[in-house]
Amino acid sequence: MTRKIKLFTDSAADLPQVYRYRYDIGLVPLSVVFGDDEYKDGVTLSHAEFWAKLQESKELPSTNQANPNDFVEAFTPYIEQGYTILYVGLSARLSGTLQSAVLAKELINSEEIHVFDSKTASIGETLLLITAGEMIKSGESLDAICSALERQREEAFAYFTIDSLTHLVKGGRLTKTQGIVGSVLNVKPILQVTPEGTIEVAEKVRSTKKALQTMVSKAKERDIDLSQKRVAIVHTWGADTVSELIELVKTELAPAEIVEGLIGPTIGTHAGPGGIALFF
Repeated sequence: MTRKIKLFTDSAADLPQVYRYRYDIGLVPLSVVFGDDEYKDGVTLSHAEFWAKLQESKELPSTNQANPNDFVEAFTPYIEQGYTILYVGLSARLSGTLQSAVLAKELINSEEIHVFDSKTASIGETLLLITAGEMIKSGESLDAICSALERQREEAFAYFTIDSLTHLVKGGRLTKTQGIVGSVLNVKPILQVTPEGTIEVAEKVRSTKKALQTMVSKAKERDIDLSQKRVAIVHTWGADTVSELIELVKTELAPAEIVEGLIGPTIGTHAGPGGIALFF
């Protein structure tokens, strides 16, 4: 008898509710810390509450990874019910959360828990989850699903631009030197998620308009036919160029579908306001 597959991710996926419910995806939250107060992303702190607090806060927040016990509590009921678990998680190069899931698997002592490193973040995780969710609904095997996710991960790209590198430097996702270089001459940095799952400055331009055009141009350089594929556009609070990027993507890339989302507390802590990203 084939075991049912339960799909899991973490709050860094910025998973839109429509896909969470459509594919019955379990979500393990990371924590966001404002001063002495710690909140569970999406549980005790909503997207709207986070962005409101960020505007009011005099100091930048920080994040804490999900710990192994968080995963043990989330996974155990499904293992006991006979499920196989597939967790698609935040890049191991950006957070220790994925390693916590690995440790939870060891603590539960089950071969029915499978941990997949997305090597990306935010809605890049969501794109993988949609693929996995569709395949689970179609009755595909776990091996087939993991093979499809590996192929998708190899082709994946992500480019984004933000108003300031301050949040990324403070969170340790960029070095101080990268932050200084990105800040000189008031340039707009374009960052990318590398194939290894790290973040680096890819290019620096002079305006938001140029940044959007450059992100789309870099996507075109990949020379991937997107007419039968989906891309994703995600943004932080205060980004006023979402519609402009959507139109550029429709015109220049002509994908089959554009998934849209708002960045939540986990990724928003490191990106800050005024950010917008293009993922495939």
